[in-house]
Amino acid sequence: MLTNKGSRARAAQGITEVSLHRPSLVVFFGILIVVALVTTSPIAYWLLYALGSVIAASYFWTRHTASRLKLYRQLRTQNLSVNDEVEEQFELINDSHLPVLLVEIEDHSDLPGYQASMVESLGAHQSKRWRCTRRTLRRGLFRLGPTDIRVGDPFGIFSSSQRVDDYNTIVVYPPVSIMPDVTIPNGMMIGTSQSSIRTQEITSDVRSLRDFQTGDPLRRIHWPSTARRGQLLVKEFDVESSTSVWIALDLDGSVQAGEGEASTEEYAVKIVSSIGHQFVRDNRAVGFTAFSRGTRYVVEPQKGLKQLWRILEALALVKASSEVPFDQFLRSAQHGFDRGTSLVAISPSSSQLWIKTLTEFAHKSIHPLAIAIDASSFGNQPSNTHLQAQGANSGIRIVPITKGMNFETLEATGYVRKDFERSYHQPRSTTQK
Repeated sequence: MLTNKGSRARAAQGITEVSLHRPSLVVFFGILIVVALVTTSPIAYWLLYALGSVIAASYFWTRHTASRLKLYRQLRTQNLSVNDEVEEQFELINDSHLPVLLVEIEDHSDLPGYQASMVESLGAHQSKRWRCTRRTLRRGLFRLGPTDIRVGDPFGIFSSSQRVDDYNTIVVYPPVSIMPDVTIPNGMMIGTSQSSIRTQEITSDVRSLRDFQTGDPLRRIHWPSTARRGQLLVKEFDVESSTSVWIALDLDGSVQAGEGEASTEEYAVKIVSSIGHQFVRDNRAVGFTAFSRGTRYVVEPQKGLKQLWRILEALALVKASSEVPFDQFLRSAQHGFDRGTSLVAISPSSSQLWIKTLTEFAHKSIHPLAIAIDASSFGNQPSNTHLQAQGANSGIRIVPITKGMNFETLEATGYVRKDFERSYHQPRSTTQK
């Protein structure tokens, strides 16, 4: 996703102010005035006029060239994921009759590893174009710009600076991570699944054919098989094990451990993207919820590849900065979980309260699975391995995750979503026991 504050940003033409770099010359000029008046020496007057002319010319040169400089920056890439290449095109134009011997462009982008600052020179009425590219290093919301432009005179006496206030905002999606498939507890609603339970409702899962019986609706007749067999055959459908799957992520900052990619936060993000990919691949409705930076993120369950991008966009923005314990967040989010819904709860917390909350959900026909990330393997946090016994006693399945787990990455070719959709395929997967 790309949000433009001005995809073609331009420096304002107004000058802020001209700064003096060599105040000693002004002091020397004042001394020359005194010497010339006292001595009435032609040499002193000559030096006074020469220095005054240089100072005046330098001031005019700086002010004039600064007012005629324009900088354009245009973002050329969108829908970026980690390890994609961000590219900006710059154009610097000098509309002045005077050359610019030195112009310094200082970029204030906050994208990690991205640096568009440079030093250039331009002749009169000259323009230069260049591109700046850099691979994205981590997920998040980042700003490209603003930019400061500084110019000076040939003698280095004065300088002037102006700010290009416009900037571009980009969202860098996390990569689509692949881990062994997770078996989700089954719900009891109608839809797409592999089930042995028949239903009179029409779903997207045709299980078998049978002979036509009185009262069967005509829309259930399977006409190709009827034509081959010479007798009326109707379709039988399966019930779905769950209408949808919710993924709930614990972003309580007090239970996290590790740094950068080797942290519980980034592991959790990878797990969410992997499970989201798993169910989008299997044509299941999947949703996502988390609480971060004082904001509740909710992606309502839907099917399709676009839903995976919605989840990835939410994952790009979240940070483990919440002060709300996971059990409290789960209770507050409970009203959004329908009966028969499957719930995947992901947390590094060693507290037994969130497992207890999942047990209560199970009594309300919400079918939970706990993915427990062992924070002790990432840093100075207590282990949560004791939760396995609690889960076994309460009937809650817990999948343990420790540091060092191997995540594969599903690469997307190109920079735009349609390219990803064309290259999208079902990767080989295994079932985690």
